[in-house]
Order: sequence, then structure tokens, then C-alpha cells
Amino acid sequence: MLDKPKNLPPSGEDLMERSLRELIHYYRHSSAGRRVGGIVHQMNGPLQVLSMQMEMLEYKAQEELRHLQECPPPLAEKLGKLLDYRQGKIRQFRQELEKLQALTRLLLQQGAHEDHQDRIMMDLNQVYREELDLYLAHPFFKHQVTRRFHFQEGLPLIQGHYLDFSQSFRNLVDNALEAMEAAPRRELTVETSLQDGFRIVSIGDTGVGIEPEVLPRIFEPFFTTKDAPEQPRAGLGLFMARRLLAPYGGEIQVTSRPGETWATVRLPVKKIK
Repeated sequence: MLDKPKNLPPSGEDLMERSLRELIHYYRHSSAGRRVGGIVHQMNGPLQVLSMQMEMLEYKAQEELRHLQECPPPLAEKLGKLLDYRQGKIRQFRQELEKLQALTRLLLQQGAHEDHQDRIMMDLNQVYREELDLYLAHPFFKHQVTRRFHFQEGLPLIQGHYLDFSQSFRNLVDNALEAMEAAPRRELTVETSLQDGFRIVSIGDTGVGIEPEVLPRIFEPFFTTKDAPEQPRAGLGLFMARRLLAPYGGEIQVTSRPGETWATVRLPVKKIK
């Protein structure tokens, strides 16, 4: 049998595979945490100032209440209504400030996870909950989408790169949200379970659905049905989700009909040899 000649230029297939490996490397090293980490760090200072000023307002409101109790009843009643209004607004500001502080902590935590180059043991339920919490900064997700989440407790831990699971999950959720943008009913379902030795992650949406003739092609790189001149799509979401999970024996199955699409991820509990 003749040896393959050396120093031949790479074939088109080899070049494509090399390019796709570079894309996976790019996904692993251009995470959300790294993109916004600097902004989040800059936000921490103003947030701390706001928090201290809020504490001062809360203290002054209590001091005002003590003085109010010494006023004549008619005046106390009139000023008391104004104080109640201010205290209500202060509580509202405090709640919104705490939400923003929690979001910045979550972004910093995620950035630390995604900067970690070694494999770590992870609870997928925690990874997915954190990702869904970050989506609350998305107005469409927060205000227009009904959310139904169920996470089976006690899901076996998995060892791997945090970004492989966070990014693949984001890609699937992004697809689901995009499919529901023009839908009359917008309901996102995320479920995890353990079935027959597999960790199961199911993501369902009530969007437009995928045409049967298109379904076999959805995992092809650069294939998309959502391309528009004003908002071009790369067509890499599902492809990258599959490639990121492949080293863990992960499989993704998509079923669809008008008004309902499900993406189901199967991750084996036993290590793949």
C-alpha cells in the first residue's frame, strides 16, 4: 500500500475542519464574562455609592418618623402620608438596586467560571439557572415570555469546561426566543431530568416551528432560516451547541411542528471511552 504523499496542501475538507475547530476555540475564549467584565467592574463603584446613599435615606426616614410622632395630630397625619409615600419609593429603589447588584455578581461569577481553563465538576441545574437569571436583563424574555422551569434535584455532576455547557445552553435558548418573537403565544419551557442513565435537558418554545424539509439541515454550519439584510445570522448556533457537547457524548435532538419546538439534550452519566 502506497504511503500518502507528504507536504501536500490541505484538502477543502481539512480546511473546513480546521476552521471549525478554530470556531470552537473562539467560542471557548470569547465569553460573555470577558466581554463585559470591565464594564461590570466599573459599575461596582457607582453601585456601592448608591447603596450607601440608600442606607442614609432609610436612616433619615426612620429619624423623620420619630420627629413626626412629636407633631400635633393634624400635622402628623398630613406629613405621615408624605412619609409613607417616600418610604414606599425608597423600598422600591432598594429592591431594584439589589437586583442590579445581584446581576453584577452573577456576571462576575460567570466570567470567573468561563476564564477557568481546566475541567471542573459542575451541577448543570446551577449552570442553567444562572444562565436563565442573566436572561432577565433581556426585556423580551422578562416581560413578554411566560417561563416554565423544572429542574430535577440530585442530577449527577458532570466534569468539563463550564463554557461548553453555558454556551450550548444559551444557543438553544436564543433559538427558542427568536422563534417566538412574532408568535401570538410565547412560552419557554426548560426541564432537566435523569432518564435511563442520561441527563436530559429539554427546551421547548411555542414559536413558528421548523419546516419538515428544513429540519434535517439545522445542524449544518452556516445554515439559517432567519437571515435578513437588516439582521444577518451566522447560522452557527445549533452547530456549535452540538460540537461543544460532543466530547461529553452529548446528543441534541430537535422535534418541531407549527407552534411547538423541542430541543432535547442527552448527556450520558457514564464517561465516554
